[in-house]
Amino acid sequence: MKATKKELFYNTFSERWENSINKIEMKKRMRVIFGKLLYGIELRGREFLEVGCGLGYFSQMAYKKGANVTAVDIGDRLVEITKKKIPHAKILVASAADLPFKDECFDIVLSTEVIEHVEDQKKTLSEQMRVLKKGGYLVLTTPNRLLKPLFDLLSFVGVRPYQGNEKWLYSHEIKQLVGKLGASIIKEVHFNFIYPNKFFDLFENIYFLNFLMVNQGYLLKK
Repeated sequence: MKATKKELFYNTFSERWENSINKIEMKKRMRVIFGKLLYGIELRGREFLEVGCGLGYFSQMAYKKGANVTAVDIGDRLVEITKKKIPHAKILVASAADLPFKDECFDIVLSTEVIEHVEDQKKTLSEQMRVLKKGGYLVLTTPNRLLKPLFDLLSFVGVRPYQGNEKWLYSHEIKQLVGKLGASIIKEVHFNFIYPNKFFDLFENIYFLNFLMVNQGYLLKK
């Protein structure tokens, strides 16, 4: 499947991305994914796929936890960066909407901050569910569409140097897409109120503020 220019933005940006990435946010997302969404789910010996691995941090963590890691990204430069981080894992170039794997071959699929960057979101989710084993888990995180105007402004003034696809979704849109695929939502978290730090993290415990969180995360079961 041919990639669009916007889908390949992060590949062309790869050499600068390491310095531009918000590492505080990335570490927070790591805690949410492995400490909340995947909490209680054994990774050791499980077949783990990351779709859209980017710089490879999340695949590296899964590998450290004993998972048999496979990771894909549409960008060849990003794949090379991830290979250097986890040389013994299976890392390859592939489109999120056309995964080169047989049906039901992974126990866990991770897609973190990826679905908003693809052209065909429905096809991408469908592919992730296709390669997931019956009873397996899909972990999905993505930004909150409600806050996109603010981040568009940050991009406009140059604070966010990203020019790829920015097709953010509301929570109800995620749930509609997931429902049509027959998956069940096991866990739902909303995180990052304004900025990830200990003080603002306290607001994540206030239920009615969920819609104001920058990010949303879901653990789905097939």
